[in-house]
Amino acid sequence: MATEEEMIVLIGASYVRGWNLQEIAEARVINKGVNGEQSFEMLERFDRDVIALSPRAVVIWGYINDIYRCNKTNITEKLYAYRENLNKMVLTARQHGIIPILATEVTICGPRGFKELAAAFIGRLAGREGYECYVNNNVRAVNQWIRKYSNQNSVNMLDFESALSDETGARKKEYADADGSHISPRGYEKLNGYIQEHIALFGAERVNNRQI
Repeated sequence: MATEEEMIVLIGASYVRGWNLQEIAEARVINKGVNGEQSFEMLERFDRDVIALSPRAVVIWGYINDIYRCNKTNITEKLYAYRENLNKMVLTARQHGIIPILATEVTICGPRGFKELAAAFIGRLAGREGYECYVNNNVRAVNQWIRKYSNQNSVNMLDFESALSDETGARKKEYADADGSHISPRGYEKLNGYIQEHIALFGAERVNNRQI
């Protein structure tokens, strides 16, 4: 049974907001997802929505809106800013004795109607990068950075990208809503099992952060 003293905060955007998760490893879950937010907005409210609650741990998940709401010409600078925002959240959590847990972002699979498939095929023939490919290439690159950062800084990490992907590395269709981006009920079911299994390994985390 979860207790009032044992809390884990989830902070992020709509992927977090849509996650109806009540308890992890006997800790009560506090959902602090806000639809449409970018990482700088998560950082701005980090003290209020995480530090002030004094949780056992915080799961920091989400930068997809940093990509969605950025012009392609500025994507490099935007994702550099995300890395800075993430690092500040990790450092702030640790300064207050809160365990930071990073989560990789999930890829998108895009709407799958005939028109969309035809347009993607024609775009490939013309040598053009489609929007789905553009988003996913950036997601995979930043996720690789998260894995490296997590390892180098001994920060816990949950690999949501891998949890929802098929053998090619793309998100499985059954784990995406009709828009190809938001997570389906089956996707959240998969994440429920994944996070319960992995956070159960955090027994020594109160004194020694480590990657799992």
